[in-house]
Amino acid sequence: MARILVVDWDEIERVHLWTILEEAGHQLLFASDGKVALEVWERNPIDLVVTELAMPELNGLRLIQELVKLDAGVRIVAISAISADQLDLAEDFGANTILYKPVTRDSILQAVEEALEAPRPRRDQWDQWRG
Repeated sequence: MARILVVDWDEIERVHLWTILEEAGHQLLFASDGKVALEVWERNPIDLVVTELAMPELNGLRLIQELVKLDAGVRIVAISAISADQLDLAEDFGANTILYKPVTRDSILQAVEEALEAPRPRRDQWDQWRG
């Protein structure tokens, strides 16, 4: 299946996602904040990033922006219990899918499947879209 980087400051949430995603056959890597996530991203091939938005050090919105700079075709699922505006921003910044907490087994599996199936833009398309 896919190699997924799960980014969340809350260990209970990481374990919850680990249980669901590993059971579905995915390989998982973890980070407790956006700064650590970027380090993991640079050292490992990653198919998908699942990130919480509210985190210390480097929040999920900034992480999404940084990942998109590194790879315009990065696939991202943003999750959070914060305002809908923040999740909308995550989508604007490049998240393929957004999920409100609490995340259910079915909702995360569907979001992961949708994000993995999303077409990756070519670099010239991304540059043209960004202006």
